[in-house]
Amino acid sequence: MVDDHVKRKVLLLGDGAVGKTSMIRRFVVDKFSDDYITTIGTKVTKKDLRLESPSGATDLTFMIWDVLGQKGYKGIQDSSFQGAKGALLIYDVSRPETAESLQDYWIPHLLDITDAIPIVVVGNKVDLVASRRAAQEDLDELKDALEVKGFLSSAKTGENLEAGFLALAKSVISDSGGKRARGIAVDGVTNEYITVADAIIMDFCDVMGGQEAAMPIVRQQITRAGVDVKAPTREGLRLAVDCLAEAESAFRNADDVEASKLKRLGWIKEVS
Repeated sequence: MVDDHVKRKVLLLGDGAVGKTSMIRRFVVDKFSDDYITTIGTKVTKKDLRLESPSGATDLTFMIWDVLGQKGYKGIQDSSFQGAKGALLIYDVSRPETAESLQDYWIPHLLDITDAIPIVVVGNKVDLVASRRAAQEDLDELKDALEVKGFLSSAKTGENLEAGFLALAKSVISDSGGKRARGIAVDGVTNEYITVADAIIMDFCDVMGGQEAAMPIVRQQITRAGVDVKAPTREGLRLAVDCLAEAESAFRNADDVEASKLKRLGWIKEVS
């Protein structure tokens, strides 16, 4: 007998190329690809789970937000964090700096927006490490420092993928967020056009009904313009503004579309 059915928004956070998108793909459809595809903005994936307990069963729908891992896209990330009830924080066990980013950037940034929501840490790509014991010791140190649960996993083999998500699900249902020091997020962004790209994308989302509605269009048009979100250029962003305006023209009147376009081009020109 099912006692309850709840729906919760959760986040997948971590630096670029740590395997967040691959983890979702493996967890939701049990497939894996070695191809690396940068997440542009956010992508939302739905996954239904059933949690059994002595007192009954709970049907849980996870709305999993895969958030752009490039530092500096503060508008996109801040907006994505709103309303989240839990977060899976991912690092690449073969790149220690991605674990440091969880403490220096992602957690302070997250807790600046949310309450102390449940967090589970996952060290991904364990299939690549020479010493599993060393990887486990590093994870144990991180878990102790953050006072959270954690797992070593591999999106490639599927190892512990479900365990991480289920641990988060149980914490979300029991609302065991705990308390954590907020700290100050360290961005370290050197490309000024990242801030402009962030502003352009968020402005488009604002006039087109929010991230969930607009981000699929953003992904399509940013890709069409050939913009690398990790290193956007002036010319790439100018082309992206044109592409977004073209897409926008199907939904808004011409004067409003032109005004938005000129505003966004103005932001690009402001970068020296």
